Amino acid sequence: MSLGYPLRIPYEEIVCGVEQAISRNKVPTADAEVIRQDIAVILRKSKLPKSNITTEERLALKQLRNNNDILVLRADKGNATVVMSTEEYVQKIRSLLSDTNVYKQVSYNPTASVTRRIRTLIHENKDVFTEDEYNFLHKPKPVQPPKLYGLPKIHKRNIPLRPIVSKIDSPTYNLAKHVAGVLRPLVGKTPSFVKDSVHFRDIVKSMRLEPGDTMVGFDVESLFTNVRLKDCIEVIKNKLCDHELPKEYIVLIEHCLDGNYLLFRDQYYLQIDGVAMGSPLAPIIANIWMEHFEDLALATGPCTVKLWKRYVDDVFCIINGGQQEIEQYVNYLNSIHPKIKFTYEMEKNRCLAFLDVEIKVKEDGLPVCQLQDFWLLWAHVSGQGMGSM
Repeated sequence: MSLGYPLRIPYEEIVCGVEQAISRNKVPTADAEVIRQDIAVILRKSKLPKSNITTEERLALKQLRNNNDILVLRADKGNATVVMSTEEYVQKIRSLLSDTNVYKQVSYNPTASVTRRIRTLIHENKDVFTEDEYNFLHKPKPVQPPKLYGLPKIHKRNIPLRPIVSKIDSPTYNLAKHVAGVLRPLVGKTPSFVKDSVHFRDIVKSMRLEPGDTMVGFDVESLFTNVRLKDCIEVIKNKLCDHELPKEYIVLIEHCLDGNYLLFRDQYYLQIDGVAMGSPLAPIIANIWMEHFEDLALATGPCTVKLWKRYVDDVFCIINGGQQEIEQYVNYLNSIHPKIKFTYEMEKNRCLAFLDVEIKVKEDGLPVCQLQDFWLLWAHVSGQGMGSM
């Protein structure tokens, strides 16, 4: 691993990537040759960038990397870097794996059997793929077991870890990626959908809070591992039927999800329920489940909710009332499904953070939002939001 700058230009990787793109997209011979020549010219002129760190900084990074007693990790949310003792990290991972409702330790490597099963499944359902898709998915490839790691939730008490399973090059990865592409257009159509921080900021433009309104952030506890697959598959079946998609995709989805296993410190585990965050299917499945859940919640819940906006497992809500009404609503949400439980955070001093956006409400009920180190202020002039600071 280089520290601060690349040691060499990856010529082979670049050329192989270009050739793969030419082949996959069936670029005509003449156009392909032009692309190759252009890439060759660029590579011949390429030079390594100068180091962006000092010698002292490089030595300090080497010392950190070689210190086996600590780990340097990316935080689960935000752009923070976390330094954690290796012992504490391993202990927290093992605590997650001790949940026998989600994980089962096994004494064998499931990679070969899962690979055979997936290739057989792809062949049996050949008709749902195009010829190129089938050839790509069914062709034997080098595979490796999915590996578990954790990201520290520094915004939570005691800094728990969010379990992530790296599925790249795993037996189910390419099929899961394909199926995710089929399901992706089916989600994100609900009024509650939030695409990202910028989208949320735009939503906030139209907000105006009354004196009795309270901003609340809801968070689903361990959503991915608590998605009950049996219930979720039924929801997906209905979506496929509504959109007239081949029912064979249910079988493909089931096998992608049932094929969940992972490796941590030379020990294999089966994931017997929930979805593994890190799979291409995970965010799609989680969104489908949450759309179903919130349909139930908003259709039958108390009418104190004035706004409900969700990004996967994080919800921004405006409730007409105070802490008593909020706690009543949380109790209602937690009664809907035995596996889905919410925690909440109320605004403080008319301020609440959501998706890296900090919302401050002025005395007139209009919001001021901070996004990525700059401020955006919306004022309503002649009925239109405008202005910046």
